[in-house]
Amino acid sequence: MGFLDNLSKTISQGVDRAKFEAEKFQKTTRLQGEANELRRQIDARLAELGQKAYELYRAGQISSATVGELATAIDQLRSALVVKEEELKQAQAEVFVEPTPTPPPSPSQQVPISYEAPAQPQAAATKQCGVCGFTMPTTAMFCPNCGTRVA
Repeated sequence: MGFLDNLSKTISQGVDRAKFEAEKFQKTTRLQGEANELRRQIDARLAELGQKAYELYRAGQISSATVGELATAIDQLRSALVVKEEELKQAQAEVFVEPTPTPPPSPSQQVPISYEAPAQPQAAATKQCGVCGFTMPTTAMFCPNCGTRVA
């Protein structure tokens, strides 16, 4: 029975460890979610504070060099945003334009301006092989029939 007792103890410890890890995971996940929600609320409040400070600076109720620099940077970013939004609208409004097919050339463009008669084939100058009598072009250096060199 010692083996079964050890096995039971090992399984029990494994179950206890798995339960502990599951509870730990659940607890850390819950705490991370709560911390993230607090960060989100802080970011929202900071954004609200910044908006109020910006509005007060623009209204002349705050005179701080640091706030002034930030307000100027915000104004520049807003101007750039307006330009980008306009570019986006133009890009979204673009449509594909089918290219117009080029018409075939009119018959008047196919008529030649001048007429040249095709060249008539001239009778090729020939010579005969002195050995076998084969007729060949005068430009041949060897007889195509017997292979003799001809001058």
